Amino acid sequence: MLHHMTRLLQPEHPDLRMRNKVEKLTLTAAIGISSLLLLPAYARAQMIAPNAWLNLDSPIELLPRENYVMPRPAPSAIPFRPTISASAYAAAKKAAAANYSPVEPAPFAPVPAAPPTMVFKNFSGASQIDTTRPPDTEGAVGATQFVETTNSQVNIYNKSDASLAKSVTLASFFNYTTQALFDPRVVYDPVWKRWIVTADAFAESSSIQKFYIAISKTSNAAGAFYIYNINVTSFLSVGDFWDFPQVGFDQDAVIFTANVFGSSNAYKGAYAFPMAKALLYNGRSGSAPVFGPLVGTLAPPIVLDQNANTFLIAAPAPLTSGSTFTKYTMTNSSHPASTALVASTITLPSAYSIPPSAHQPGTTALLDTSDSRFVNASTQNGNDLWQTHTIALSGSATPKFYRINTAVNTISQSGFFFQTNTSDDFNASITANANGDSFVTWTATDPAASRNAQAMFSGKRSADTAIPAPGGVVGVISSTFYDTTDAKERWGDYSAITIDPSSTSKAWLVNEKINSTTLWGSQIMQVSF
Repeated sequence: MLHHMTRLLQPEHPDLRMRNKVEKLTLTAAIGISSLLLLPAYARAQMIAPNAWLNLDSPIELLPRENYVMPRPAPSAIPFRPTISASAYAAAKKAAAANYSPVEPAPFAPVPAAPPTMVFKNFSGASQIDTTRPPDTEGAVGATQFVETTNSQVNIYNKSDASLAKSVTLASFFNYTTQALFDPRVVYDPVWKRWIVTADAFAESSSIQKFYIAISKTSNAAGAFYIYNINVTSFLSVGDFWDFPQVGFDQDAVIFTANVFGSSNAYKGAYAFPMAKALLYNGRSGSAPVFGPLVGTLAPPIVLDQNANTFLIAAPAPLTSGSTFTKYTMTNSSHPASTALVASTITLPSAYSIPPSAHQPGTTALLDTSDSRFVNASTQNGNDLWQTHTIALSGSATPKFYRINTAVNTISQSGFFFQTNTSDDFNASITANANGDSFVTWTATDPAASRNAQAMFSGKRSADTAIPAPGGVVGVISSTFYDTTDAKERWGDYSAITIDPSSTSKAWLVNEKINSTTLWGSQIMQVSF
């Protein structure tokens, strides 16, 4: 019971082995190219030149077609590729599991004051309609619609009444059936009112692997899109594999990142390239600098303001534990000839490590909680950069959020959040509005309380120092456990939560749930302070 009681009393502390010490923040990096000559010796900023150039051909234009469903190849499961070797990942998971010891629920301790939360809409989203798993639930909210993508589908919902406006397969959406598509992403640009949807395809050969980018022509996600078709091996080595792509944007460019693997799934690093909105949003061809190999998994930001600097950040998956984040400062993102990238290191007050797998009531089947990577785009506004990842805390998988001050490279706010003192919590995403109010979503299981996978949400006002923990609001509780006979069940590799552009005190989220012991589902919620 000791590890859970410690978690109860000190949920905000990142390292229980140092629970009697005060966290200290260390300045370890500088910002921007103009500061390079002023860096102290220990800052270790590094300017990075492009590794290659990407030539973007003109897109095709796909008009909306109702009831248009193409056949699609679909593997029984989408493999997970850790950024450390498979054997090191297995060893790290085994070591994390050795610290797990479930206990009976303990009484809640007092929690920090927080604004009340409300659920305005709560409804089922996409569900498993073929053998593809996991779903990789992703979504974004726009002016009048919410778009959900999974490894199976693109679903478009009307915000007004949560009705389904359109549903098509990924293959139909991108007009591609040669290989299975996976790892889809979707974001909405509220300034230019454009939807950006991406998906990866399995390699057609050692020299062809497609990465698709779709740009809506209007704010209507059920309307026409420009579809860009990129062969990523044109700027990688033959046989390299483009995996776990992410997408963000600043005021001038859309930024794409991915992990790249070589032969035998050997990790080669993260790669990133920006594309000018002026090109993408108008269906034009162009070029872009490709930066890599970089530290992965690399999360791009959703930038809320007109900051001249764009910050990409990674929490490297550690063999045992990690104590730093790597930050990349991108400037001139929409000007290929002058785009610059500068790397710096943020030293954390204490270390983090890979989380153990999550337990379920009624079964010995575990849910894979992934590694310590950032799984979705950051939120950037002013000097703030918001992120979250799942790490180990007292033998349990537990998400931790960070509010990073990019001006001085320190952590201005951070803390763990979780449902109960006996829950396993993972698959978290975070967003924030321009006022500094933040929302989070995550998955929780609680064998001691006989609760199967739950879609959770919580948040905090800007001035609050922590997200209340134990705590959170339960959006849905799955009626059963998940067990497809795998030794360790793949869960979704990510969830999503985004600010409603029509009311920034509200957010929309999507996360995974279980429809039956072998079939996944998803839950969508509109929430507010």
